[in-house]
Amino acid sequence: MQEIMKEYGPALITVVAIIALIGIVSVVVGDGTNGVIGPAFTRLIEGFFEKATAASGI
Repeated sequence: MQEIMKEYGPALITVVAIIALIGIVSVVVGDGTNGVIGPAFTRLIEGFFEKATAASGI
């Protein structure tokens, strides 16, 4: 077991860190309707497209 951890330990730590980061980002951003940043980001993008459409005259 110690030999396996010595060989693959850094790779396992990297994989766990990436999975944790993806989980944290998913919780914080949410799906656009819930979460901390999701609704604000959705409003920002929608406002940008509304203003861009109004400015272009389409």
